[in-house]
Amino acid sequence: MKTINLNISEGIQLTLFPDNQPHVNIQDIKEDDEVKVICSLTDSIKVMQLLETANALDNLFAKKKLLIIPYLMAARYDRLMQHGDSIDVKVVADIINSCGFSKVLLFDVHSDVSTLLIKNAVNITNKQMVEQYKMEEGVLICPDAGAAKKVPQYFEWNKNLKDIVYCSKNRNLATGKLTLEVLEPQECENRNCVIIDDICDGGATFLAIAEKIKPKHLTLIVSHGIFSKGFAVLEQKFNQIIVSNSFNKTYTSRIVKEIPAILEG
Repeated sequence: MKTINLNISEGIQLTLFPDNQPHVNIQDIKEDDEVKVICSLTDSIKVMQLLETANALDNLFAKKKLLIIPYLMAARYDRLMQHGDSIDVKVVADIINSCGFSKVLLFDVHSDVSTLLIKNAVNITNKQMVEQYKMEEGVLICPDAGAAKKVPQYFEWNKNLKDIVYCSKNRNLATGKLTLEVLEPQECENRNCVIIDDICDGGATFLAIAEKIKPKHLTLIVSHGIFSKGFAVLEQKFNQIIVSNSFNKTYTSRIVKEIPAILEG
């Protein structure tokens, strides 16, 4: 199977015109070739490049066997949150479905809504991320109800995890204001602690947790790292951040350990 990787311009020539119109050109694929495409959907240009790649493969009469999406745009906007909303992941799913791939792999996608909406989709778990935690007698801090669904698997995947502390989190959808409470902060005192979640955007949730505990060592594990606010404040609270390369971004922080996202399933 031949590979096109839009994240690193492998097997494809990418052009961006002055008006921000993307264009693709594929040269080394012929009729009936089976093709695997890798593309992190991190912005609207990447979405357009994926659509154009699917179109170019159709023009070559190639077989679109596998689409790998390490990062799925709009995965968090998976329901109506306010009156008049668009359900963004439905829009992105419709675009992906129009590409016509036989199988679609997603990496630690935010919720089951994405796999239900995207045809022939399979979710690859964050097991590889959880296995990276090496601190002994670790306390797992669960940031919200969504993360709580994965807790039994985390303890199965990593025997360094011994205890768990839950958090209660609410966000005002109109203002974005976050209210968070660590339910048993004393259980974290002078112990190795780790927060595991799927996405870090600005990091407000994780910083709010860090403010309320007094650990000996604090690790953050996230499958998808946006880090829109940078690392300056995170470096003051965390000893280590473990993140995959799904967002197709270079991280320069001294506390970041980056590992490859699983791209096969």
